[in-house]
Amino acid sequence: MKCLFVTFMWNARAEMPVPGDIFAVCCQSYSPNGMTRYGRYTHLDDMSALTQWTKDAVYHNITVLETAKPRKEILNTVAETFPAYDVLVLWSRKEYELFRQAMHDCGHRLCTAKVVLLEELLGAVVRPRKRGRVPFQQVLRAFHVQTTWETFYQPKYRAGFLLELWDRVSQLAAQSEEWTQTELCLNPRTNTVHLPGCSHLGLPGGQPCTPQVLLEGAALCRDCQKKKALYLWEMERLHAVKFQPHAGALGTPQDYPPAPKLFYREGDPQKLYHDRACPCCKPFREGPDYLQWKPLFGRADAAALGLTACDRCSPLGIRYGQARTQIESFCSQRGMQCVLRDGEIDVTTSIGGWRLVWKGKDKIWLYHKNTHRSHLTESEDIPGYHSQAIHKKTIMEYLEYIVQHDLYRKNSPLPETGSVPAAKPPEPTHRGHGHHRDAKGAKHFQKHKTNKVKVSSLEELQALARQKMTGEEE
Repeated sequence: MKCLFVTFMWNARAEMPVPGDIFAVCCQSYSPNGMTRYGRYTHLDDMSALTQWTKDAVYHNITVLETAKPRKEILNTVAETFPAYDVLVLWSRKEYELFRQAMHDCGHRLCTAKVVLLEELLGAVVRPRKRGRVPFQQVLRAFHVQTTWETFYQPKYRAGFLLELWDRVSQLAAQSEEWTQTELCLNPRTNTVHLPGCSHLGLPGGQPCTPQVLLEGAALCRDCQKKKALYLWEMERLHAVKFQPHAGALGTPQDYPPAPKLFYREGDPQKLYHDRACPCCKPFREGPDYLQWKPLFGRADAAALGLTACDRCSPLGIRYGQARTQIESFCSQRGMQCVLRDGEIDVTTSIGGWRLVWKGKDKIWLYHKNTHRSHLTESEDIPGYHSQAIHKKTIMEYLEYIVQHDLYRKNSPLPETGSVPAAKPPEPTHRGHGHHRDAKGAKHFQKHKTNKVKVSSLEELQALARQKMTGEEE
């Protein structure tokens, strides 16, 4: 059995989209002989009416829609790539109607009447946590289908998630006794499945079947969907089920294409690049001038274009903006200057300079500007600065430390740069000539130094020995 998995993304301006709203077509076929994957962006009929969801889905890279091929050319390729299939699998009925209408407008017909709509199927056999429609991505998480923000909206991979969901529903059905023991009735004339006793079965009463036929393209009666007698599983218990990865599923390879996290504006005289959530540029990227904003896939790309980081969207810049009023008031009262530059904070006081640097994982490091010769030879991350052995959580805590440090240094100043005394020559580490000792020998020598008496002849030495013996006898 050959299955074709199809999903769309469209510019949702109304409840029921039209083919002109489609901006991405995602297809993947699977059979025991192999699989074929095809996904492309398509050119929108009205590029001036993009919704916010559409901009997010293309990672604000509107260029891919401007340069995309027309919808008719893409659908013609779909018809040529997938000329025959036994079962058509989609997520919702809305997508099915949209696919059928779009193919009809291009002069093509669907190859089969066997259609599996997973949203309706799961809505009939899985008891939801709460009433209402369950989103596609939430169902994927319930069935342990791993997705990432970088790939969920990629046309090339989106249909692969639908394939993996369909396979895991099949695995759950094979493991469930309720699924195999549930008796349903199939109307072979309409290929529709009913509960026993359904009024839509007709006089013959239908053929006995199991719910497995629902995964093979049989439709479920609309009236039977509303009855709770078909609930075979509960959404809360799906986390305990163990699934095997499907051979044709996308899985989680390491070579996923990255999603852009940085943006810059063409013609910007300041040549700045911004983070995706930067407060100073996000309103403009989502406004009427969004076409001027281009994506970047790393800081190396920004450096190649000669761009510098925006201060406000840097980690320290965000924290500086949150406490700006308190920081400016604190600095003005104490005669300090605090400047945010290139994602770092420079603090200047009356007797020194400081720099706050972001080290990642909520770590802020403080560096003190070198003013004495003893610091000039140290190897530091920032030239001309040495790190302080102090770590705080907020910028205000560091500013208070700087004030205390400067007050202490005013009361206990260090020698000036030119008056530093010369360093003592290193002491020899070898023994020799009696007065050159190592640390242990020198200590022993000083201990017994006072007990030694100088003698000039052998007679004096013998006299001292007799005197000592006489004193011990007494």
